Amino acid sequence: MSTATPSIAIIGAGLSGLACARTLTKAGLKYTLYEAADAVGGRVRSDVVDGFTLDRGFQVLLPSYPEARRVLDYDALKLRPFYRGADLFYKGQFHRLSDPFTHPRDALKHGRDPFVSWMDKWYTIVLRKEVLTTRKIERRIPEIETEDYLRDFGFSEEFIDRFFRAFFGGVFLEKDLRTSARMFLFLYSMFSTGGAALPAHGMQAIPDQMAVSLPPGSLRLNSPVASVSPGEIILSSGEIVHADHIIVAVSEEVAARLLPDLSGEKHLPARSTTCLYFTTDLPVPETPTIYLDGDGRGPVNSACVLSKIAPHYAPAGQHLISASIIGSPCSEELETVVRDQMARWFGESAYLWNHLRTYQIRHALPEARQLHLGDGPLNAVLVPGLYRCGDWCEDASINGALISGRRAAEAVIGAAA
Repeated sequence: MSTATPSIAIIGAGLSGLACARTLTKAGLKYTLYEAADAVGGRVRSDVVDGFTLDRGFQVLLPSYPEARRVLDYDALKLRPFYRGADLFYKGQFHRLSDPFTHPRDALKHGRDPFVSWMDKWYTIVLRKEVLTTRKIERRIPEIETEDYLRDFGFSEEFIDRFFRAFFGGVFLEKDLRTSARMFLFLYSMFSTGGAALPAHGMQAIPDQMAVSLPPGSLRLNSPVASVSPGEIILSSGEIVHADHIIVAVSEEVAARLLPDLSGEKHLPARSTTCLYFTTDLPVPETPTIYLDGDGRGPVNSACVLSKIAPHYAPAGQHLISASIIGSPCSEELETVVRDQMARWFGESAYLWNHLRTYQIRHALPEARQLHLGDGPLNAVLVPGLYRCGDWCEDASINGALISGRRAAEAVIGAAA
């Protein structure tokens, strides 16, 4: 069976595919968007379970992302900000680190805590000043690991271990801080200038907002693709689609399967994460912050009372807590050891929390584009008529996914002109 020939086909309705579609729509070009799942979003998805909004893995939006600011309507998303800082659990108690520019009183209040040396506090301010105007990946910076950069900058081993491995280890999904310092400095700027936030009704609101602008009939859900070649797509159903321009906007793992001879890049295993969600009607900490494992004992690297940040994540009178682990451990005792750790952090009431769901995201972040960002993004054009995009082509972030999708669309527009 063969369909009528569309001039443009996009495979994948994650953020890159949606950004690609948005750019093509603005250019007045028609296309069909094929998505394997039952909804748009790719890795940026949320589920509603018993009235609670559960993002598929702990996720945040950095409002300072330049491409996100250009593409998204923040007012419509009703962004709810995190506290600018973090509470680090170390040797039996929490120590608060506050952004002195956003929370000067808190910074003064906790400033005498010897948990962080005055020299390390000074270096955080100096680093903030150095990256304040950074709005993109700076490739003039040497391609070195984040850990080496921090050490060379002057930070103490204690502060690197207690804060950076916990905070940015959770961002990078690896605590060795092997990720490129170029990526670290870009994200440090984004956190410094705009903090982190959640859409009021979950991260799913981001792709849903982008999908609203799709032309009627252009999106086909539940349409997995079995194979791709220049000019032709074969769906898993057996349907054959012919197109002059095909954009592959899928994860690195799926792209490696669909384009084994054309990607031209070494495929590395993706980074994984596990997120356990708990609910309770008992009292929980009030500050809308992130709680970090300063001890490095784990297994939980970070926890968050999401309902204190975005109240709509939980029904009235209830609270939603996330506990995030780097990696994807498989153990029947995982919930038990997580509860034990949460009880050490938040008190014995954690044993009374209701475990709602556990998500294991085995392909959470692409590995290769974290380690080496190179001299620029991967070329969007594979061969004439066949294109690729995704955060693994740009940088592993929401911002990178959006940029990559736009650039692929611009390449199609140029070729179709």
